[in-house]
Amino acid sequence: MAADPETGIITDEKLTCASGEENSDASVAGEFVAAGADDPARGGAGGPAGHDDNRAAGQVRQAAGGEPLAWYGDSAYGSGELRETISQAGHQAVIKPRPVPRPVQGGFTIDDFTVSPDEDAVTCPAGVTRPVARTGRVTFGAACRGCPLRDRCTTSADGRSLKLTAHDATLRAARAAWTSDPGLRQAYARYRPNIERTIAQTATWRGRRLKLRYRGVARNHAWLKRRTAALNLRNLTGKGLTRHDGAWVLAT
Repeated sequence: MAADPETGIITDEKLTCASGEENSDASVAGEFVAAGADDPARGGAGGPAGHDDNRAAGQVRQAAGGEPLAWYGDSAYGSGELRETISQAGHQAVIKPRPVPRPVQGGFTIDDFTVSPDEDAVTCPAGVTRPVARTGRVTFGAACRGCPLRDRCTTSADGRSLKLTAHDATLRAARAAWTSDPGLRQAYARYRPNIERTIAQTATWRGRRLKLRYRGVARNHAWLKRRTAALNLRNLTGKGLTRHDGAWVLAT
């Protein structure tokens, strides 16, 4: 689902199967971004999607003058693919980064390792540099023997190893921005809860979780379309939408 966090108006939705790479949160959200970028009627944006009320995302306001949109999403949308899709559409991804694992509690993460500009070598916190294999694997192996930082780096008898993804630089930049820019975290905390509320309104009735009424994606998707249209109408009516001379009128 995609919605505007200030008004709660739902701008797009899609019901998919519950499994399959093409139905993942990030994949479907990427479809929304691409569709919005090609549709001037939407102001050049759709919005990231969530499969249920616990995994939701939403689009942000478009600034006056048609400036780029900011897209908000929780860590379920933190893939490098989606971030690059948003960036290529000319927008900003305000998405909480996924946490990076620590092989040793309180020890080094992959962000403590420096990747060369050409992404063909990695240097560890102890200053040891190793090449990146074609698979993205980096192995420090014997260099870890006797290393004074080993206890903070790995518990493996074979030494520390890393796997760089195709979007490693994008994800590193996102994590660095999240840590260094308090404004980014403040905006996320301000707008994300509004989207969660919209998702909850869609997925529940009188405090109880709704169940799908039909078999198959097509019929349930049509049901979802009708429900979001009804919720938007209720929302707009609460904001002053009325009938006047045979037409719908909303004061702005």
